[in-house]
Amino acid sequence: MITNKLSIALVILGFFTFCRENFQPKELNIQEVILCDNFRSDGTCLEKKEKNHTYEILIPATQKIDSWEKLGNFLYFHARETPGFLLKFNRRFTVSEKIRLKNSYRSIFRFSGIEGKVEGLEIGDDWIGSFQYLGSMLKERQRALKLEKSYPDLKTLFPADLKYTYKSELFTGEIETKISLVIKFTKKWKFLIVI
Repeated sequence: MITNKLSIALVILGFFTFCRENFQPKELNIQEVILCDNFRSDGTCLEKKEKNHTYEILIPATQKIDSWEKLGNFLYFHARETPGFLLKFNRRFTVSEKIRLKNSYRSIFRFSGIEGKVEGLEIGDDWIGSFQYLGSMLKERQRALKLEKSYPDLKTLFPADLKYTYKSELFTGEIETKISLVIKFTKKWKFLIVI
């Protein structure tokens, strides 16, 4: 009787050992980092960006943009440009990894010398997307330098360095790019001024 119970216990222990060793997921690794300004809820990038990207913004000629603050507000509320990135992983997250990511993942942007927390975040099954509104980054930088009320001379800021640093309990990394901004004021269908 004791040998039967011992045999059953050994079989069960062997089964769990086999399962732990053979069904444990492989190590989680970042497979790809993509500069992406817009992504779907399945992690598909809709607006992939190359390094050194130029944003072209159309502003109605009737819109008064006479300060960095007003330009930042226009970019945030109307243009809605969202520089960001996608992290693609080699496999799906386990339940415990997803919980750890939700609790520990953070991303910081460094825009032309000023740092801030990246606000936009989505964690999928095998990807993470992060983004920040360009208007917010612009306003944050100019406020830090006390320039938000001054006239927006784009040549004094762009092209600008943009660096994202991301970290969690499971990984760390960074991605760098440069961005430029071109503004065109329109009147009906004609371009009037290019800054």
